Amino acid sequence: MKTRTWTLRLILLTWMALASSLALAQSSARFGETEVPEAGKTPPAGFGLFKLKQNPFGKAKRKAEPLTMRQGEAQATEEGEKPEETKGPQVDLRVEEYIPPDEKPGPRAAVTVPAPNAPPGSVSAVNRKINFPRDPDDDVDILKLQIFLDYHGYSPGEIDGKWGYNTGRALYVYQMNNGLLPTGQLDDRMLARLEQFPDGYLVEYTLTAEDVKGPFYTIPRDYHQMAKLKWLPYESLTEKIAEKFHCSQGLLRKLNPGVDLDQVQAGDRILAPNVLNGIDEKRGEVALIRVSKHNKWTMAFDAQGRFMFYYPSTLGSEYDPLPLGNFQVTSVIFYPPFKYQPKLFWDADPNEPEELLPPGPNSPVGKVWIGTSRKSVGIHGTPNPENISRNTSHGCIRLTNWDAEQLAKRVKPGTKIEFVE
Repeated sequence: MKTRTWTLRLILLTWMALASSLALAQSSARFGETEVPEAGKTPPAGFGLFKLKQNPFGKAKRKAEPLTMRQGEAQATEEGEKPEETKGPQVDLRVEEYIPPDEKPGPRAAVTVPAPNAPPGSVSAVNRKINFPRDPDDDVDILKLQIFLDYHGYSPGEIDGKWGYNTGRALYVYQMNNGLLPTGQLDDRMLARLEQFPDGYLVEYTLTAEDVKGPFYTIPRDYHQMAKLKWLPYESLTEKIAEKFHCSQGLLRKLNPGVDLDQVQAGDRILAPNVLNGIDEKRGEVALIRVSKHNKWTMAFDAQGRFMFYYPSTLGSEYDPLPLGNFQVTSVIFYPPFKYQPKLFWDADPNEPEELLPPGPNSPVGKVWIGTSRKSVGIHGTPNPENISRNTSHGCIRLTNWDAEQLAKRVKPGTKIEFVE
């Protein structure tokens, strides 16, 4: 088969006015990659396809599994992409591969170029190499897709530039709601839509004093030891910044080669996913929350029944299944403490002492608690965004911290909730 070189553009954006304390600028990325074209697949005019060792979407030789449906909703069922169940209280915090700040971008590295909507002269990071793609599963098209979905209100969970269960389901719902054939596959029509997106995929962001404010320290993994602390903070500055931009720490490091993200200061500029001022952030009050037990997702709708938000979710287990029925929001608490009651945990020793854990972003319930009229069931954040929909909970609805925050700001006591099959 003839070898050809396609040129890819990963468009980045910087907003000039998120708030008076933010300084942003627009940019984008492009790079070339030698590729063996897929038979029968025609790229849109002026756009190339990117191929890695394992192409995670829609190869001709790979049979596309159907998406199962229940009550008008869907769940991806492709082999190797099913959520993994993890039993027991989740006291382990994330562990990610450390990428040294001085690691040089590889031969496939993307290079930044201005986005179509970038104001003239607003970009200082033009022609900067980023260390992405770096790993075998890294894919520029998937990175663009994840940012695009998040920007439009369809959360893929943690953005990492790799194909996964949550990305496929978010794509399915986006296609279903936007006049595209709902396949959950990154097909030509979706690739064309990504290419036409003018607002950019990355931001050149100037860090503020609040962004770099600590404290940062390692948190014990035992609930009884956690209870001795006054706060459960981010364990590093990199973790804090990555969560702000809805991405993994590894991806943030790849976007910023040569930068020690644990040592940055206010006024320093970094590249990050364009998610802070998306279309979704301009939406108003939520009137209805619908949680699907079968599909492991949460959706939000306005008073006219129009779609607002989609979130991947961790929902109960065989021991603590999601209780079906109609309920309502009873409270919204930011940075809540967490009362550990072993007798309510099927996998804990009921003779253990109870503990009141302090608040913080790495609390077992994350940064926010949305109380419901169903006793002991709430919607809350997590210290482990990479595990959303891939493990189990003790009966509650678990979202990423940023998704829980977005939802919490738009609901109030009395907001309707539906727990459906």
